[in-house]
Amino acid sequence: MKTTLNIVAAGFLILLAACTQKQTNKSCCKEAFEYVGGYPTEATIEKAYEQLDIQRASQAYLHFMSMTSQNAIFESTIKDYGLTNPGDVGIYTEPGEGKSEAIGLTYNTESIYSTAFTDLKADGPTVVETPPNVLGMVDDGWMRFITDLGNAGPDKGQGGKYLLLPPDYDGSVPDGYFVFKCPTYRNWVMARGFVQNTGTGEDAIKYYKENFKIYPLATGPRNDAKYESISFKGGNTTHPRDITCFDLLNKIVQYEPRSAFTAYELGLLKAIGIEKGKDFAPDERMKKMLTEGVKLGEAFSKANAFAHRDKMAKIYDDRHYEYIFIGGSHEFIKDGALLMDAKTLFHYTAIVITPAMTNKMVGIGSQYLGAYRDAAGNYLMGEDSYKLHLPAGIPAKDFWSVTLYHPDTRSLLQNGQPKPSVSTYDEPVINDDGSVDIYFGPDKAPEGMEKNWVKTLPGEGWFLYIRLYGPLESYFDQSWKPDDVIKTD
Repeated sequence: MKTTLNIVAAGFLILLAACTQKQTNKSCCKEAFEYVGGYPTEATIEKAYEQLDIQRASQAYLHFMSMTSQNAIFESTIKDYGLTNPGDVGIYTEPGEGKSEAIGLTYNTESIYSTAFTDLKADGPTVVETPPNVLGMVDDGWMRFITDLGNAGPDKGQGGKYLLLPPDYDGSVPDGYFVFKCPTYRNWVMARGFVQNTGTGEDAIKYYKENFKIYPLATGPRNDAKYESISFKGGNTTHPRDITCFDLLNKIVQYEPRSAFTAYELGLLKAIGIEKGKDFAPDERMKKMLTEGVKLGEAFSKANAFAHRDKMAKIYDDRHYEYIFIGGSHEFIKDGALLMDAKTLFHYTAIVITPAMTNKMVGIGSQYLGAYRDAAGNYLMGEDSYKLHLPAGIPAKDFWSVTLYHPDTRSLLQNGQPKPSVSTYDEPVINDDGSVDIYFGPDKAPEGMEKNWVKTLPGEGWFLYIRLYGPLESYFDQSWKPDDVIKTD
C-alpha cells in the first residue's frame, strides 16, 4: 500500500511540474494570465500593464478625493459665483431654500454659511478676522484641519484675528494673532452663522461685511472685497467624477508646492502622467485607463459610502445609524493607522474637516447621524412612505435638523419644496410627550403634519442626516437615541 501511495504521489508531482510550464491564473481578472516557463506571455504583459494603470488611476481617484473636493469648491467659487479674488466672501443669505438649487456635498439647510479662500502664494501671510458666535474653520487644500474659528476655536466665540502663513514662510511673526502655518497656498475659510445672530438677506451680508474679513497682512483690509449672496445661484462645488478629475489634480500639482505632497503621492501621480513642471497629456490608451480607473473608484466609493463593512461605522448596536467620521478622528487615524475607507467615505459624501464634528464638545460642536436604510435594513426609496420618531429631549442646545439627500449627487434632494428638511426653526408639531414625528413620502403630508413632512421622489433613493448643533450629554452617553426610520405603506 505504501509503495502504491508513493507512486501516486510521484505521479502527482510530475503532473504538477508539467502544469507549471504553462500556468493560467484566473483569480484576479476576467481574462486569464498565462506564463510559459515562468515568463509572462505578450498578451499577459499587455493585460498586466492595463490592470496596473487602471488600478493606479483608481487609487489616485480615491486618495486625492479630499484634494479634488476642496479645490472644486475653490473653482466653483470663482467660476459659478464670480468671487475671483482671495478674500471675496460668498454668503448663503437664506436658510434652506438658498441652497436647494446648488449642488454641494450634504449642505445643511439652517446655517447662514459664508465661504472664502486664501492664496498665500499671491498674497503672502494672510489675516482672517472672524465674527463672534460662529462655527467655522480653516481647512487646507487637502481639506485637512488647520484651525477652528469661533465657538470651537481659540477665540472661543468672541471673534478674533488669525494669521495664516505660507508653507515656505520664514519671516517674522507679529503679536496679536492666532498664528497657523499652512501646508498649501490655497486654503478654505468658512463660517456657519446662526440665523438669530446674522439675520437673513441683506442683514446677513451686512453682518459678514462688518465682521468677516480676509486680507494680506502686508496691505491691510481690502476696500474692494466682495460680499455677495450666492443663494439661488445654483453652482456645483462637488469633485469631478470622470476623467476631468485628473485635469483638476494636474492644475493643483502645478500650483501648490512640492512640500504639499509626499514622495509616494508624487510617485502615484507621476505614474499616471501628472508631474510638476510638465504638461499632462495622456494618449488615447492612457485616457481609456484613466476613465476605467475612475469608474472602478466610483463604484467602490458608492459601496463604501452606503454599505460600509467596518463595524465601527455603526453608532448603535440596535439601529441603522452610521457615523460620517468612522473611528472618531477628524484625521481618520486609529491606533496609529490611517482608516483609508473611512477617509474616502467622508470625502465622497461630505465637506468640512474639524474636530468640532468628532470630539465630545458638549453644547459647543456638532454631531451627525447618517441613515441610508429603514428599520428592515432596506435602502430608503422615494416611492415608499416612512416615519421617523425622535424621542423627547432632542439633545441639541442650538438646533436640530433632519435633512434629505440624493445618494448619487450627495446633495440636497431636489424635491420641489423650499428645502428638503425639518428642523427646530420650522417649529414642527410636537407630540404631547415632547417627541417629534417626521414623515417622508411621494404624495402628501399626513393631515396636520405639513411642517413635519419631506417629499420624496418615486424611483429615486434618498438618505438623511440628523444634525445636532450644540450636542448635549444625552447624545454622547446614548441615553437618547432616535428610532429607526420605519416604512408605513
